[in-house]
Amino acid sequence: MVPSDSASTTTTTQDPDPNPGSSSLIPKVITHYPRNSEDALAALNILKKWLPSELGLNILDHAEYWLLSRVYREDTLTYTSATGRDRIPYLESKPIQGSHFPVKKIVIDIWSHDQEFNYYFESGTDNYEDSPTWFEIGIQRPSGREDILRDLDAKIVDNVHGSAKTRHHRIVYCGLGGQPGGASVRWMRNLEAEDRVTVIPQARFLGWKNFVEAAAIGVYTDPL
Repeated sequence: MVPSDSASTTTTTQDPDPNPGSSSLIPKVITHYPRNSEDALAALNILKKWLPSELGLNILDHAEYWLLSRVYREDTLTYTSATGRDRIPYLESKPIQGSHFPVKKIVIDIWSHDQEFNYYFESGTDNYEDSPTWFEIGIQRPSGREDILRDLDAKIVDNVHGSAKTRHHRIVYCGLGGQPGGASVRWMRNLEAEDRVTVIPQARFLGWKNFVEAAAIGVYTDPL
């Protein structure tokens, strides 16, 4: 299979109680494996008892046996066109770890909503058309590195236009396989150690608000 970049998005209306017994919007995460590079090396050594090293590495990669660095925030904040202009992030990842170009997959979860309907729009409400609030991805890099998002559309997802109902959007960027037509996310392969991924809320008009309740960023990297 020829490697190809892809992105996919899923949307759900937020369950009022996603975590029974908890008020948190963000689901609990069970222990992730591999926990560290030693776990991945141990798995590879087991496979090498019966298979060539290259095939063992391919199996681990196909199984997405990658390290996970995950951050989350659960604070209800409002963002405007002014904060968007300054590209103020709601959440940023930890510095990426690993060797050169280690990132395999990025998963972004956002719980948010637009403000109530305004008569200015002709498209109506409860759809994504002409949404005045949305989210963009940002990349914070150490000084001297190239802007890998330059000339690319940084938008990752819109809010449902004119709806005050909280919705959960999950955006998945994958650098190998997946859906075709994802050329716009090839920047992911250029991420390096010490880069950070950020989520930036945006609003189109003065006085219009983007309501953000929670977000999470998961960065999967090559463990070996």
